[in-house]
Amino acid sequence: MEDSTQSIFRSAKRFFTGTAVSRLSGLFRDLAMAFVFGTQAPVAAFLVAFRLSHLLRRLLGEGALQTAFIPYFEKLRREDPLVAGTFFRNINAGLTLLLLFISFLSMAGIYMCLEHLSLSEGNREILWLTFLMMPGLLFICLFGLNASLLQCEKSFFTPSVAPVAFNGIWIIGVFCLWQWDLDAKTAMPWLALFIVCACMGQWLMTLPKTLKILKSFGFRHLFKDVAPFSKEVRGLIKPLCLGIVGVAASQINNAMDPIFARYADPQGPAFLWYAIRLQQLPLALFGIALSGAVLPPLSRAIKANDEVKYRHFLNFALSRSLALMLPITFAIFILAYSSIQLIYGHGDFSARSVVGTTQSLWGYGVGLIPMTFVLILAPAFYAQEDYKTPSMASLASVVMNILLNTVFVMSFGLGAASVALATSISAWFNVAILAHVLRKRIGSFVDSQFWKTAGKLAVVTSVGFTVMLALNWMVGVGVEGGGVFSQGFLGKLSLFSLQASICLVIGLLAYQTIKVKELRLES
Repeated sequence: MEDSTQSIFRSAKRFFTGTAVSRLSGLFRDLAMAFVFGTQAPVAAFLVAFRLSHLLRRLLGEGALQTAFIPYFEKLRREDPLVAGTFFRNINAGLTLLLLFISFLSMAGIYMCLEHLSLSEGNREILWLTFLMMPGLLFICLFGLNASLLQCEKSFFTPSVAPVAFNGIWIIGVFCLWQWDLDAKTAMPWLALFIVCACMGQWLMTLPKTLKILKSFGFRHLFKDVAPFSKEVRGLIKPLCLGIVGVAASQINNAMDPIFARYADPQGPAFLWYAIRLQQLPLALFGIALSGAVLPPLSRAIKANDEVKYRHFLNFALSRSLALMLPITFAIFILAYSSIQLIYGHGDFSARSVVGTTQSLWGYGVGLIPMTFVLILAPAFYAQEDYKTPSMASLASVVMNILLNTVFVMSFGLGAASVALATSISAWFNVAILAHVLRKRIGSFVDSQFWKTAGKLAVVTSVGFTVMLALNWMVGVGVEGGGVFSQGFLGKLSLFSLQASICLVIGLLAYQTIKVKELRLES
């Protein structure tokens, strides 16, 4: 089937459907964690360790490897599907050997640190939990490689729904530990072992369809003449290394943010964790869905030397994402407190936890639009087999993020929410660099309708936000709740329902104002 904006949209919808299911399961997972363990210091240590143990996931799994693999695989498949299938088998073998080596080396290093270094109790706890979760890296990265192959075959539902297995096993672990009546400090090492099983479960979800695709290429022998370092595999090394530089930058941010947050507040990493889970919900449902659907068509357009179609696809993805993300950004500021209070504000999730998580969500909300645009603009460079520009832009944003965190946390003594705000400002910096370079290279990549749509959306959502604040004031409700609403479940539900209803009205008005036809770009 020929690529078009309609085919991209269909792929994005399949991606959206699977991601919506997986994100719903992720919400239940976070609810279980918040209810059973809250934001206690051992939980914050567990979340820091989780990020550290999965630091290479975006480098050798779903991030750099994926963006390098897709254009390269499309090139090989265009020449010979059987060669492409053999390449996939060989890269699987090579990646497995590399991950086993890295995991063993990392675990040995952590063990030596635990045995010979004088560490604080909190740091020792983080390292021990990281040690326990490291074996899961193998399976989660192999899942990312399988997902890349499935996306090339326009199979978006299976890889996007596979995290349901991961979240389901995590939830089972939480409730098993709850039934065993363990305190948070004792429970976290056991939960780390459940995480390893969860990583394996997510990989297994994609395995049957991956094997089916390989057979459709005429590939029959999985283990015969395996060459982990074949010529085709070596050809991927250069783009992969450049991609790793860029993704490594964002992973440095992911690793540094909870460290800065822990310095600001012992519960800070937990505030950031629960906040970013909500912020990433629209990002995953729409931004990642569009970026995942648009990369293969962009790559094929470049291979066919069709720059007109390349611009068309890019403009389509940016227009769609803006129309979705701008109203959602305003909704985040309106609904942050009431949604967190309703979803997480039970059990061991205290009032302080609600406030800290709300402030962090506001900080992340500032960056929702640029984070979405980066997800689309970066693949535009990858499709041209240019991995250097996104890498340099990402590195620059890391430097910006670390500087801002140092100023906000170390110099001004601000709380964990300032870490989220620094991440958002860095995202704007990143997208500005990418847009500037791409504009110099191919000229304007958005049409006049994009800017008209942006202006109309900004006016409507700004007016709606002002009306929302006025209505809240009239009934005695601030953005952070209160007024006539009680702190019981019905009061929380009523406050959220009121604010969500108004947000829905604002969204519908924005939809009508910009007119549906303005977003329907011809294929």
